[in-house]
Amino acid sequence: MSTISSYLPDIVDYAVSAGITVRSNTLRKEQTEFVCPWCTLSKGNYKLTLNRSRGVFRCFTCGINGGVIDFIQHVEQKSREEVLKNLREKSGLDEMLHQKKQAKKHPAERLNTSQLGLIGFRDSRTPRLRYGDYTYRKSLNEWIWAEWTRFIDCKKREALVHLIYSIQINQYQQALDDIDQMSKDIDYDLLPEVFEAYGCGNQPRTWAIGVHKWADSLQESYLKTIKNY
Repeated sequence: MSTISSYLPDIVDYAVSAGITVRSNTLRKEQTEFVCPWCTLSKGNYKLTLNRSRGVFRCFTCGINGGVIDFIQHVEQKSREEVLKNLREKSGLDEMLHQKKQAKKHPAERLNTSQLGLIGFRDSRTPRLRYGDYTYRKSLNEWIWAEWTRFIDCKKREALVHLIYSIQINQYQQALDDIDQMSKDIDYDLLPEVFEAYGCGNQPRTWAIGVHKWADSLQESYLKTIKNY
């Protein structure tokens, strides 16, 4: 399992990049010697030693010492929390942990408050914050996800009918704008699946079965209306 220690910089490389004066002939040694930037007693002598393998430092004149985090704190004049935060951001650790946490969630737990409201959950705390029996929670999440899936399938059918019909009456761009707005309203991108279903020929997705006939019947009604006028 990854820990923050996996993302700490090499203490010697960091010191060199920070511009701290190094005794170059010690760079490959176990103890790399530097001029201590905080020491007023060593008078430019190489009294600060850094151990690359152990990630520690010590000045043998002023006594300042510690690990990599402490060293960065002294160099950058930041709190420990700030240093750790910056390291996590640079390494991508926060994003990795977030993705891992998200991956463990049931899909129903990733729905936002607005999406839950669309399928009847006006109180978002019901599916999110009730930590009771595991079986109950699992069943609840599966029910919510089934409701959401049915809702999305209906919206995809609606969008596909609108696309087909609009193409038939030369309103293609308007259909794209309308479907884009539908997607924003439910916080779900309908267009990729709708376009795929539009071009699927005789092998439509389950949710798209019969949609082309539905759209054709709308066009027939439209043409009859125009003809009567």
